[in-house]
Amino acid sequence: MKPLLLLLCLLAAWPVHAAERPRFEPRIGAQLDLERSFRDASGTEASLSAVLGDRPALLVFGYDKCPNLCGVTQQAVASDLKKTGLDPSTYRALFVSIDPDETTQDAAAAKAEIAGAAGARGLTAWRFLTGVGGSGADLAAEAGMTFERRGRIDQYVHPIAVLAVTPQGRVSRVLPALDFEPRDLRLALVEASAGKLGSIADHVFLLCAGFDASKGQYTPVIQAMLKVAGWITMLLLGAGLLLLSTRRRV
Repeated sequence: MKPLLLLLCLLAAWPVHAAERPRFEPRIGAQLDLERSFRDASGTEASLSAVLGDRPALLVFGYDKCPNLCGVTQQAVASDLKKTGLDPSTYRALFVSIDPDETTQDAAAAKAEIAGAAGARGLTAWRFLTGVGGSGADLAAEAGMTFERRGRIDQYVHPIAVLAVTPQGRVSRVLPALDFEPRDLRLALVEASAGKLGSIADHVFLLCAGFDASKGQYTPVIQAMLKVAGWITMLLLGAGLLLLSTRRRV
């Protein structure tokens, strides 16, 4: 009887354990709470709305003392943002800590780490935010992300990605971490800005492009279709010329 009861207990506990595993199920169009308060690397406290300042943003969740991918992702985003050609004053790059114990000193140290990759001008767009009363974790949950703290190794296990957010705090695109190009970051910000950023060429490209959610990249659909149409046209012309040549011989 005891083995049976033990088995039933294990089976009952399994779904609960599985449900607590870190996941990331972002919802395009999800509204983030603009009234949540955060502190930046200087110690200034402000709402998410004030931090955005009516600008589109790229948003990454993680924690400043992460020994794994957080720092690598920060460096990659900072470096590629510098290559987009966008004016740093027109957008924000936000790194939000999910660790309620992290301080403004941790945020300042993380910001200093990307200074070289971002450049002096690019760094002005960055905000490293620590939560007030767990606001970082709550914001991550709104974006569809859960995480788990592993006390044994003193680390957080969490998914990582780059979210494009509109000035109104809505998630507009999700780019997989470390699998993006400067063009993807530029187009994600241009699209999130609702026409306020970008060149005419950017907007034409967005009209003629598709977003491949499986890859997190903008794919020029019409360009591919034109290539296929071009090959078909060439094949048809070749077939027509061959047919005419055959008839003349007859």
